[in-house]
Amino acid sequence: MLNPTTIKEYAYSLGFDIARITTAEELPEAERVIKERIAQGLMDGLPWFTAERSEVSCHPDALLPEAQSIITLAMFYLTEQPAEPNDGVARGRISRYAWGEDYHEIIKPRLQKFAEWLREYAHNKIGDEVETRLFVDTGRMVDRAVAQRAGLGWYGKNTNILTKGWGSWVFLAEIVTNLPLQADAPVKTNCGSCEICLHACPTRALPAPYVLDNTRCISFLTIELRGSIPLELRPLMGNMIFGCDICQEVCPVNIVAEKRLGLRGDEKEATRKQKEGLIQLHKREEFRPRSEVGSSPELIPLLSLTEEQFRERFRHSPIRRTKRRGLLRNVCVALGNSGDRQAVPALIGALHDNEPLVRGHAAWALGRLGGEPAREALQEALTTENDEEVHMEIQCALDNI
Repeated sequence: MLNPTTIKEYAYSLGFDIARITTAEELPEAERVIKERIAQGLMDGLPWFTAERSEVSCHPDALLPEAQSIITLAMFYLTEQPAEPNDGVARGRISRYAWGEDYHEIIKPRLQKFAEWLREYAHNKIGDEVETRLFVDTGRMVDRAVAQRAGLGWYGKNTNILTKGWGSWVFLAEIVTNLPLQADAPVKTNCGSCEICLHACPTRALPAPYVLDNTRCISFLTIELRGSIPLELRPLMGNMIFGCDICQEVCPVNIVAEKRLGLRGDEKEATRKQKEGLIQLHKREEFRPRSEVGSSPELIPLLSLTEEQFRERFRHSPIRRTKRRGLLRNVCVALGNSGDRQAVPALIGALHDNEPLVRGHAAWALGRLGGEPAREALQEALTTENDEEVHMEIQCALDNI
Protein backbone atom coordinates (compact mmCIF):
# COMPACT_ATOMS: atom_id res chain seq x y z
CA MET A 1 0.00 0.00 0.00
CA LEU A 2 1.19 3.50 -0.79
CA ASN A 3 2.47 5.68 2.03
CA PRO A 4 -0.37 8.08 3.02
CA THR A 5 2.11 10.44 4.69
CA THR A 6 3.92 10.94 1.37
CA ILE A 7 0.61 11.69 -0.35
CA LYS A 8 -0.39 14.23 2.29
CA GLU A 9 3.01 15.92 2.23
CA TYR A 10 2.66 16.43 -1.51
CA ALA A 11 -0.76 17.99 -0.92
CA TYR A 12 0.82 20.43 1.52
CA SER A 13 3.53 21.27 -1.00
CA LEU A 14 0.77 22.34 -3.42
CA GLY A 15 -0.64 24.79 -0.89
CA PHE A 16 -3.40 22.73 0.71
CA ASP A 17 -3.64 23.18 4.47
CA ILE A 18 -5.33 19.90 5.39
CA ALA A 19 -5.21 16.51 3.68
CA ARG A 20 -7.07 13.40 4.81
CA ILE A 21 -8.09 10.10 3.27
CA THR A 22 -11.30 8.09 3.50
CA THR A 23 -12.79 5.10 1.76
CA ALA A 24 -15.00 5.34 -1.31
CA GLU A 25 -17.88 3.59 0.44
CA GLU A 26 -21.36 4.97 0.00
CA LEU A 27 -22.71 7.70 2.30
CA PRO A 28 -26.24 6.55 3.16
CA GLU A 29 -26.82 9.04 6.00
CA ALA A 30 -25.91 12.00 3.79
CA GLU A 31 -28.29 10.68 1.11
CA ARG A 32 -31.08 10.32 3.65
CA VAL A 33 -30.63 13.87 4.96
CA ILE A 34 -30.44 15.39 1.48
CA LYS A 35 -33.67 13.70 0.39
CA GLU A 36 -35.36 14.77 3.63
CA ARG A 37 -34.34 18.42 3.16
CA ILE A 38 -35.54 18.38 -0.45
CA ALA A 39 -38.90 16.93 0.58
CA GLN A 40 -39.24 19.66 3.22
CA GLY A 41 -38.72 22.36 0.57
CA LEU A 42 -35.55 23.63 2.23
CA MET A 43 -33.58 23.31 -1.01
CA ASP A 44 -36.11 25.09 -3.21
CA GLY A 45 -34.50 27.44 -5.70
CA LEU A 46 -31.65 25.06 -6.51
CA PRO A 47 -33.08 23.12 -9.47
CA TRP A 48 -30.01 20.91 -9.81
CA PHE A 49 -30.23 19.81 -6.16
CA THR A 50 -32.46 16.79 -6.71
CA ALA A 51 -33.04 13.45 -5.01
CA GLU A 52 -31.73 11.78 -8.15
CA ARG A 53 -28.51 13.77 -7.88
CA SER A 54 -27.98 12.52 -4.31
CA GLU A 55 -28.16 8.94 -5.57
CA VAL A 56 -25.00 9.69 -7.54
CA SER A 57 -23.20 12.12 -5.24
CA CYS A 58 -23.49 9.83 -2.21
CA HIS A 59 -22.16 6.82 -4.13
CA PRO A 60 -18.53 7.44 -5.16
CA ASP A 61 -18.56 4.32 -7.33
CA ALA A 62 -21.14 6.08 -9.49
CA LEU A 63 -18.53 8.80 -10.05
CA LEU A 64 -15.68 6.35 -10.66
CA PRO A 65 -16.73 2.67 -11.08
CA GLU A 66 -13.56 1.24 -9.51
CA ALA A 67 -13.29 3.87 -6.75
CA GLN A 68 -11.61 2.69 -3.55
CA SER A 69 -10.40 5.86 -1.83
CA ILE A 70 -11.05 9.60 -1.60
CA ILE A 71 -8.35 12.13 -0.81
CA THR A 72 -10.13 15.09 0.75
CA LEU A 73 -8.40 18.46 0.94
CA ALA A 74 -8.92 21.88 2.48
CA MET A 75 -7.40 25.26 1.66
CA PHE A 76 -7.63 28.17 4.11
CA TYR A 77 -8.73 31.41 2.46
CA LEU A 78 -9.11 34.05 5.14
CA THR A 79 -6.85 37.10 4.89
CA GLU A 80 -6.65 40.46 6.61
CA GLN A 81 -9.60 42.75 6.02
CA PRO A 82 -8.56 46.24 4.88
CA ALA A 83 -9.59 49.06 7.17
CA GLU A 84 -12.87 50.52 5.96
CA PRO A 85 -12.65 54.28 5.31
CA ASN A 86 -14.64 56.37 7.74
CA ASP A 87 -16.02 58.56 4.97
CA GLY A 88 -19.76 58.18 5.49
CA VAL A 89 -20.15 56.53 2.09
CA ALA A 90 -22.70 53.73 1.74
CA ARG A 91 -20.82 50.47 1.29
CA GLY A 92 -21.77 46.87 0.66
CA ARG A 93 -20.40 43.73 2.24
CA ILE A 94 -18.96 40.83 0.29
CA SER A 95 -18.47 37.35 1.70
CA ARG A 96 -14.83 36.77 2.54
CA TYR A 97 -14.42 33.87 0.14
CA ALA A 98 -15.07 36.26 -2.76
CA TRP A 99 -12.60 39.01 -1.85
CA GLY A 100 -9.93 37.67 -4.16
CA GLU A 101 -9.58 35.29 -7.10
CA ASP A 102 -12.18 32.68 -7.95
CA TYR A 103 -11.14 29.68 -5.87
CA HIS A 104 -12.09 27.24 -8.63
CA GLU A 105 -9.38 28.78 -10.82
CA ILE A 106 -6.86 28.50 -7.99
CA ILE A 107 -7.60 24.96 -6.80
CA LYS A 108 -8.42 23.07 -9.99
CA PRO A 109 -4.93 23.34 -11.57
CA ARG A 110 -3.44 22.12 -8.29
CA LEU A 111 -5.77 19.13 -8.27
CA GLN A 112 -4.74 18.31 -11.82
CA LYS A 113 -1.08 18.52 -10.85
CA PHE A 114 -1.81 16.36 -7.80
CA ALA A 115 -3.51 13.71 -9.97
CA GLU A 116 -0.54 13.65 -12.38
CA TRP A 117 1.88 13.20 -9.49
CA LEU A 118 -0.30 10.48 -7.95
CA ARG A 119 -0.33 8.50 -11.20
CA GLU A 120 3.45 8.66 -11.46
CA TYR A 121 3.98 7.88 -7.76
CA ALA A 122 1.69 4.85 -7.84
CA HIS A 123 3.14 3.55 -11.09
CA ASN A 124 6.70 3.77 -9.76
CA LYS A 125 5.86 2.19 -6.39
CA ILE A 126 3.36 -0.55 -7.19
CA GLY A 127 2.99 -0.49 -10.96
CA ASP A 128 -0.74 0.21 -10.83
CA GLU A 129 -2.58 2.32 -13.36
CA VAL A 130 -4.33 5.12 -11.55
CA GLU A 131 -7.75 6.54 -12.31
CA THR A 132 -8.98 9.75 -10.70
CA ARG A 133 -11.95 12.09 -10.62
CA LEU A 134 -11.40 15.65 -9.38
CA PHE A 135 -13.92 17.80 -7.53
CA VAL A 136 -13.85 21.37 -6.29
CA ASP A 137 -17.45 22.30 -5.54
CA THR A 138 -18.55 21.84 -9.15
CA GLY A 139 -19.42 18.14 -9.52
CA ARG A 140 -21.66 15.58 -7.91
CA MET A 141 -19.74 15.14 -4.68
CA VAL A 142 -21.08 15.52 -1.15
CA ASP A 143 -17.87 17.20 -0.05
CA ARG A 144 -18.84 17.96 3.54
CA ALA A 145 -19.92 14.38 4.24
CA VAL A 146 -16.67 13.07 2.77
CA ALA A 147 -14.62 15.61 4.76
CA GLN A 148 -16.37 14.61 7.98
CA ARG A 149 -15.78 10.88 7.43
CA ALA A 150 -12.13 11.50 6.58
CA GLY A 151 -11.53 13.37 9.83
CA LEU A 152 -10.83 16.65 8.07
CA GLY A 153 -13.36 18.33 10.35
CA TRP A 154 -16.79 18.04 11.90
CA TYR A 155 -20.23 19.38 11.07
CA GLY A 156 -20.98 22.73 12.66
CA LYS A 157 -24.56 23.53 13.58
CA ASN A 158 -24.55 26.11 10.77
CA THR A 159 -23.97 23.12 8.39
CA ASN A 160 -20.39 24.20 7.57
CA ILE A 161 -17.43 21.91 8.16
CA LEU A 162 -15.31 23.11 11.08
CA THR A 163 -11.63 22.23 11.23
CA LYS A 164 -9.09 22.36 14.00
CA GLY A 165 -6.76 25.27 13.40
CA TRP A 166 -8.56 26.84 10.44
CA GLY A 167 -12.20 26.86 11.53
CA SER A 168 -14.69 26.86 8.67
CA TRP A 169 -12.70 29.35 6.57
CA VAL A 170 -11.68 26.64 4.11
CA PHE A 171 -12.43 25.55 0.56
CA LEU A 172 -12.96 21.81 0.11
CA ALA A 173 -11.74 19.63 -2.75
CA GLU A 174 -11.54 15.89 -3.43
CA ILE A 175 -9.71 13.33 -5.53
CA VAL A 176 -11.59 10.07 -6.00
CA THR A 177 -9.23 7.26 -7.01
CA ASN A 178 -9.11 3.53 -7.64
CA LEU A 179 -6.05 3.24 -5.36
CA PRO A 180 -6.49 1.42 -2.04
CA LEU A 181 -5.21 3.93 0.53
CA GLN A 182 -5.11 3.80 4.31
CA ALA A 183 -8.12 5.72 5.62
CA ASP A 184 -8.13 8.25 8.45
CA ALA A 185 -10.67 8.14 11.26
CA PRO A 186 -13.35 10.80 11.85
CA VAL A 187 -12.69 13.30 14.63
CA LYS A 188 -14.81 13.10 17.78
CA THR A 189 -15.08 16.88 18.20
CA ASN A 190 -18.49 18.57 18.02
CA CYS A 191 -20.14 21.90 18.80
CA GLY A 192 -21.45 20.76 22.17
CA SER A 193 -24.26 22.96 23.46
CA CYS A 194 -23.18 26.07 21.51
CA GLU A 195 -25.92 27.55 19.30
CA ILE A 196 -24.55 31.06 18.75
CA CYS A 197 -24.70 30.75 14.97
CA LEU A 198 -28.39 29.77 14.98
CA HIS A 199 -29.44 32.90 16.84
CA ALA A 200 -27.13 35.25 14.92
CA CYS A 201 -28.72 34.65 11.51
CA PRO A 202 -30.85 37.73 10.69
CA THR A 203 -33.17 35.87 8.30
CA ARG A 204 -33.59 32.82 10.57
CA ALA A 205 -32.17 30.51 7.95
CA LEU A 206 -30.96 28.08 10.64
CA PRO A 207 -34.22 26.86 12.23
CA ALA A 208 -32.51 24.00 14.09
CA PRO A 209 -29.00 22.63 14.63
CA TYR A 210 -27.53 21.22 11.40
CA VAL A 211 -30.52 22.41 9.37
CA LEU A 212 -30.27 25.16 6.74
CA ASP A 213 -33.36 26.65 5.12
CA ASN A 214 -31.77 27.54 1.81
CA THR A 215 -34.72 29.75 0.83
CA ARG A 216 -33.94 32.18 3.67
CA CYS A 217 -30.13 32.12 3.52
CA ILE A 218 -28.61 35.46 2.48
CA SER A 219 -25.95 33.62 0.48
CA PHE A 220 -28.67 31.96 -1.59
CA LEU A 221 -30.68 35.18 -1.91
CA THR A 222 -27.71 37.21 -3.16
CA ILE A 223 -25.99 34.58 -5.32
CA GLU A 224 -28.13 31.68 -6.46
CA LEU A 225 -31.60 33.26 -6.57
CA ARG A 226 -32.28 34.45 -10.10
CA GLY A 227 -35.53 36.30 -9.51
CA SER A 228 -36.86 38.82 -7.01
CA ILE A 229 -35.82 38.67 -3.38
CA PRO A 230 -38.91 38.13 -1.15
CA LEU A 231 -40.17 41.44 0.21
CA GLU A 232 -40.18 40.30 3.83
CA LEU A 233 -36.50 39.29 3.70
CA ARG A 234 -35.07 42.42 2.08
CA PRO A 235 -34.98 44.59 5.24
CA LEU A 236 -33.17 41.77 7.08
CA MET A 237 -30.27 41.61 4.62
CA GLY A 238 -28.55 44.82 5.67
CA ASN A 239 -25.76 45.75 3.26
CA MET A 240 -24.92 42.22 2.08
CA ILE A 241 -24.46 42.27 -1.69
CA PHE A 242 -22.73 38.93 -2.25
CA GLY A 243 -22.93 36.08 0.21
CA CYS A 244 -22.94 36.23 4.00
CA ASP A 245 -20.47 35.28 6.74
CA ILE A 246 -22.49 36.04 9.87
CA CYS A 247 -22.86 32.43 11.07
CA GLN A 248 -19.12 31.96 10.58
CA GLU A 249 -18.03 35.27 12.11
CA VAL A 250 -19.76 34.53 15.43
CA CYS A 251 -18.49 30.93 15.67
CA PRO A 252 -16.13 30.48 18.67
CA VAL A 253 -14.05 27.96 16.71
CA ASN A 254 -13.47 30.54 13.99
CA ILE A 255 -12.70 33.28 16.50
CA VAL A 256 -9.99 31.11 18.05
CA ALA A 257 -8.54 30.33 14.60
CA GLU A 258 -8.48 33.99 13.60
CA LYS A 259 -6.78 35.05 16.83
CA ARG A 260 -4.18 32.31 16.40
CA LEU A 261 -3.40 33.61 12.93
CA GLY A 262 -3.38 37.27 13.93
CA LEU A 263 -6.52 38.04 11.92
CA ARG A 264 -8.65 39.12 14.85
CA GLY A 265 -8.06 40.90 18.11
CA ASP A 266 -5.65 43.61 19.18
CA GLU A 267 -3.54 44.68 16.19
CA LYS A 268 -0.54 45.73 18.29
CA GLU A 269 -0.59 42.42 20.16
CA ALA A 270 -0.77 40.50 16.87
CA THR A 271 2.19 42.47 15.53
CA ARG A 272 4.20 41.73 18.68
CA LYS A 273 3.47 38.01 18.44
CA GLN A 274 4.47 37.97 14.78
CA LYS A 275 7.81 39.63 15.57
CA GLU A 276 8.45 37.12 18.36
CA GLY A 277 7.57 34.23 16.05
CA LEU A 278 4.57 33.21 18.14
CA ILE A 279 2.21 33.44 15.17
CA GLN A 280 2.69 33.66 11.44
CA LEU A 281 0.16 35.66 9.49
CA HIS A 282 -1.34 33.42 6.85
CA LYS A 283 -0.60 35.09 3.54
CA ARG A 284 -2.22 33.73 0.39
CA GLU A 285 -2.11 36.49 -2.17
CA GLU A 286 -4.78 34.96 -4.42
CA PHE A 287 -7.48 35.45 -1.80
CA ARG A 288 -6.56 38.97 -0.70
CA PRO A 289 -9.12 41.66 -1.60
CA ARG A 290 -8.66 42.76 -5.21
CA SER A 291 -8.64 46.49 -5.81
CA GLU A 292 -11.53 46.26 -8.26
CA VAL A 293 -13.61 44.11 -5.88
CA GLY A 294 -12.53 44.76 -2.31
CA SER A 295 -14.33 43.64 0.80
CA SER A 296 -16.70 46.60 1.17
CA PRO A 297 -17.13 48.45 -2.15
CA GLU A 298 -19.00 51.72 -2.55
CA LEU A 299 -22.56 50.95 -3.50
CA ILE A 300 -23.68 53.95 -5.57
CA PRO A 301 -21.02 53.61 -8.32
CA LEU A 302 -21.96 49.96 -8.82
CA LEU A 303 -25.39 50.99 -10.10
CA SER A 304 -23.81 52.60 -13.16
CA LEU A 305 -21.94 49.47 -14.30
CA THR A 306 -22.61 48.45 -17.88
CA GLU A 307 -22.65 44.79 -18.89
CA GLU A 308 -19.17 45.11 -20.35
CA GLN A 309 -17.83 46.89 -17.26
CA PHE A 310 -19.32 44.23 -15.01
CA ARG A 311 -17.68 41.42 -16.97
CA GLU A 312 -14.31 43.16 -16.95
CA ARG A 313 -14.36 44.16 -13.29
CA PHE A 314 -15.35 40.72 -12.02
CA ARG A 315 -13.67 38.61 -14.71
CA HIS A 316 -11.73 36.40 -12.26
CA SER A 317 -14.06 36.83 -9.29
CA PRO A 318 -16.77 34.54 -7.88
CA ILE A 319 -19.05 37.60 -8.08
CA ARG A 320 -19.52 37.07 -11.81
CA ARG A 321 -21.87 34.22 -10.85
CA THR A 322 -24.62 36.70 -9.94
CA LYS A 323 -24.46 38.31 -13.38
CA ARG A 324 -24.87 42.07 -13.61
CA ARG A 325 -28.61 42.06 -12.95
CA GLY A 326 -28.21 39.98 -9.80
CA LEU A 327 -25.48 42.17 -8.35
CA LEU A 328 -27.35 45.41 -9.08
CA ARG A 329 -30.50 43.90 -7.56
CA ASN A 330 -28.51 43.26 -4.38
CA VAL A 331 -27.01 46.74 -4.45
CA CYS A 332 -30.48 48.27 -4.64
CA VAL A 333 -31.56 46.32 -1.55
CA ALA A 334 -28.45 47.37 0.36
CA LEU A 335 -29.02 51.03 -0.56
CA GLY A 336 -32.65 50.76 0.51
CA ASN A 337 -31.45 49.50 3.89
CA SER A 338 -28.75 52.16 4.18
CA GLY A 339 -31.07 55.07 4.97
CA ASP A 340 -28.78 57.25 2.85
CA ARG A 341 -30.80 59.57 0.62
CA GLN A 342 -27.66 60.45 -1.31
CA ALA A 343 -28.43 57.23 -3.15
CA VAL A 344 -31.77 58.51 -4.49
CA PRO A 345 -30.45 59.97 -7.80
CA ALA A 346 -28.61 56.75 -8.64
CA LEU A 347 -31.65 54.67 -7.76
CA ILE A 348 -33.83 56.90 -9.93
CA GLY A 349 -31.43 56.14 -12.77
CA ALA A 350 -31.77 52.43 -12.01
CA LEU A 351 -35.55 52.79 -12.43
CA HIS A 352 -34.77 52.98 -16.15
CA ASP A 353 -32.34 50.04 -16.31
CA ASN A 354 -32.78 47.55 -19.13
CA GLU A 355 -33.30 44.74 -16.60
CA PRO A 356 -36.76 44.50 -14.97
CA LEU A 357 -35.14 42.81 -11.96
CA VAL A 358 -33.03 45.92 -11.32
CA ARG A 359 -35.91 48.34 -11.90
CA GLY A 360 -38.15 46.53 -9.44
CA HIS A 361 -35.60 46.50 -6.63
CA ALA A 362 -34.63 50.12 -7.32
CA ALA A 363 -38.29 51.00 -6.82
CA TRP A 364 -38.33 49.15 -3.50
CA ALA A 365 -35.21 50.98 -2.35
CA LEU A 366 -36.71 54.37 -3.26
CA GLY A 367 -39.80 53.46 -1.28
CA ARG A 368 -37.61 52.68 1.72
CA LEU A 369 -35.60 55.90 1.48
CA GLY A 370 -38.60 58.11 0.75
CA GLY A 371 -38.57 61.84 0.11
CA GLU A 372 -40.22 63.98 -2.57
CA PRO A 373 -37.71 63.26 -5.40
CA ALA A 374 -38.16 59.53 -4.84
CA ARG A 375 -41.96 59.83 -4.82
CA GLU A 376 -42.03 61.90 -8.00
CA ALA A 377 -39.71 59.48 -9.83
CA LEU A 378 -41.85 56.52 -8.78
CA GLN A 379 -45.07 58.20 -9.89
CA GLU A 380 -43.56 58.96 -13.28
CA ALA A 381 -42.24 55.41 -13.64
CA LEU A 382 -45.69 54.06 -12.77
CA THR A 383 -47.10 55.61 -15.94
CA THR A 384 -44.43 54.19 -18.26
CA GLU A 385 -43.53 50.79 -16.80
CA ASN A 386 -44.76 47.86 -18.90
CA ASP A 387 -43.50 44.96 -16.81
CA GLU A 388 -46.27 43.74 -14.52
CA GLU A 389 -44.03 42.68 -11.64
CA VAL A 390 -42.06 45.94 -11.72
CA HIS A 391 -45.33 47.87 -11.88
CA MET A 392 -46.41 46.14 -8.66
CA GLU A 393 -43.06 46.94 -7.03
CA ILE A 394 -43.48 50.64 -7.90
CA GLN A 395 -47.01 50.76 -6.54
CA CYS A 396 -45.89 49.03 -3.35
CA ALA A 397 -43.00 51.50 -2.98
CA LEU A 398 -45.37 54.46 -3.38
CA ASP A 399 -47.64 53.01 -0.73
CA ASN A 400 -44.66 52.87 1.64
CA ILE A 401 -43.72 56.53 1.22
